[in-house]
Amino acid sequence: MANSDFRNKAGWVIATVVVVILAVTGILLLVPRLTADEPPFDADAVPGTQVLWVTAPRGADHGTLELWQRGSRWKRTLSTSAWVGREGISPQAREGSAFTPEGTFTVSEAFGRLADTRSRLPYLPVDSSNTWWWVSDTASPLYNQKYQCLADECPFDTSASENLGETDPQYNYALVIDYNRAPVVEGRGSAFFVHVAVDKPTAGCVAVPQEVMRTLLTTLEPSRKPVIGMYAT
Repeated sequence: MANSDFRNKAGWVIATVVVVILAVTGILLLVPRLTADEPPFDADAVPGTQVLWVTAPRGADHGTLELWQRGSRWKRTLSTSAWVGREGISPQAREGSAFTPEGTFTVSEAFGRLADTRSRLPYLPVDSSNTWWWVSDTASPLYNQKYQCLADECPFDTSASENLGETDPQYNYALVIDYNRAPVVEGRGSAFFVHVAVDKPTAGCVAVPQEVMRTLLTTLEPSRKPVIGMYAT
């Protein structure tokens, strides 16, 4: 009986140790999950409480877009695959390149071919009957601005600019990335947006599924000072 009692006690001790080890291991395995919502950016360096965070491997044309929002703490509320420029994300973005500009920029307005939106940011409808352009003519004083005019009356080279209403479906919904806008530097790059994806790399914009664009438009708020950070990893 003594040997039996010993074996029973030994078995109980071993079982207890195993449970403790598993519990400790479980805690250790959960640490990444508990810290997964730590923002990947310097929270003290952003002006508000909403951040779009775009990353892709250096030179890659495809990566991830995340939406981070702060209430009592920062939390990732959306994550989706995203196309970026054909040449990847780079600080060398300029007119004529296919780089997505690297850095953090404000997001202050939106536009789209579809008027059915509950956008909280100022939203400009530009359906195909409209005559809205984004000026990419580097010789124009209107460079990197939106402008409304008939094609044969525009005070800039329309062949070097984008007709927003005719870009289908990419511009069904779009967020304007405030890169090279204040101040505007000639040739540094223009017309950078977050827009609807068409399953291929962009000329420098960030592209996500249309349903994601709808979510972003109804979520981003001017009072929360949204920004977008785009970085190669």
